[in-house]
Amino acid sequence: MKKFGLTLTTAALLVLTTNACGSGGTANDAATSDTGNASNANTQEASTQEASGGTVELTFGFNGGDGPTYDLYKSIFKEYESAHPNVKITPQAIAKDFTSTIMTRIAGGNAPDVFWMSNQDMPSFADRNALLDLTPYDGKDFQSGDFLDNIMAGYKWKGNIYGLPGDAAPIVLFYNKELFDQAKVDYPKAGMSWDDLLQKAQALTVKKGDQIEQYGYAQDVTWNFWAPFVWQNNGDILSSDGTKSAINSPESSEAFTFIRSLMNEHKVAPTASSMQTTPSYQLFQQGKAAMYFGGAWVASTILRDTNFEWDVVAPPAGKTKATAMALGGFAVSKTTKHPEEAVKFLSWLAGEEGQKRKFEGGFAGLPTLKSLINTPLATKGFEHPTYKNIHLQEIVDSTQYARVAPSSANWTQINAEMTKLLQLYWNGEQEIGPTLESVDKKINEILSGK
Repeated sequence: MKKFGLTLTTAALLVLTTNACGSGGTANDAATSDTGNASNANTQEASTQEASGGTVELTFGFNGGDGPTYDLYKSIFKEYESAHPNVKITPQAIAKDFTSTIMTRIAGGNAPDVFWMSNQDMPSFADRNALLDLTPYDGKDFQSGDFLDNIMAGYKWKGNIYGLPGDAAPIVLFYNKELFDQAKVDYPKAGMSWDDLLQKAQALTVKKGDQIEQYGYAQDVTWNFWAPFVWQNNGDILSSDGTKSAINSPESSEAFTFIRSLMNEHKVAPTASSMQTTPSYQLFQQGKAAMYFGGAWVASTILRDTNFEWDVVAPPAGKTKATAMALGGFAVSKTTKHPEEAVKFLSWLAGEEGQKRKFEGGFAGLPTLKSLINTPLATKGFEHPTYKNIHLQEIVDSTQYARVAPSSANWTQINAEMTKLLQLYWNGEQEIGPTLESVDKKINEILSGK
């Protein structure tokens, strides 16, 4: 059976470094004004369609181009159409600038009825009145309680539901079993301490003179890779209500200091500047890093064709267990002409039937439903064609304490500014104290609208 890369959830990570909407206030105004008169017209047209017994056409906006995942979704749509002969699903592949394209189309009144939506972007879309509020349909077309609580939280905004999660992927620790065996070092264990991680990284770093031939550990420095350490140390990025920054704390300082010490002080991990040339995942893929802290999706993408045996384990832990998690889900446009049919289709697609068909088809991701997360279906898309003894359950176990991006309509801008300001710290040009002060100030300026 073909295996499919985690296209949708990977995209959820990629959008972290892009703006949620390139049109700014114009899209906001347009989306808001469009929806003012749309509700009555939508309901009337939908009722007319139902009364006449005509076919309802729903468009589905897909994040990506033609490929195996797109083909898989099209086959799933055909199954829905067979069971619902009055509905036709027309997929629309959007391979470039998905988020801004969708928002522009919403502003122009020609958005797909149902479309892929990352949890990071959802608050900004909901805040612009661009998404249909699904709360009235909870208990009727779907049960929000059927989804894992920490995953469902990623699609709630200000107490309402604006999307349903379709797949998830936590950040976990991969390791090269052959390099561990050669160095006679015990394999990593789930929840090992930061000190344990450092000691293993030191034992697995190989130097030739001043040159490092093999790193013991590698990780990227975008938010979803450093945030787990902040959370493990009981720190946070935003306050619990999302109204102010919480990043300038001793807990955050300790976490950032530990990560950079692996790169600059202990020299067991590649520096931020060196990773601009050779990303950390490539070092692991090439056998030049013994451990890699990365997204679960690499199990079904870049690690599919490695020539060494690897395994995966749940992340290390500090004062508590925590890791980041990317989500891929679906939302309904506020301007859809067929809200009832769109929600029914969305509920089926994100529900048990739709998820079973997706993951049985080889989609690499974790189900988001409580009924499926502990079944063989959960790890099916991550299975390796050669190595059958990989502990894929570790990926599933990580979801128990995984966290999603902070819920904020300004998250895209916040992340972009954090990334820029933290680069000085990662490069060794500034210490953590002044760095966190500047990050804290910038986040609060964004949240206050300055």
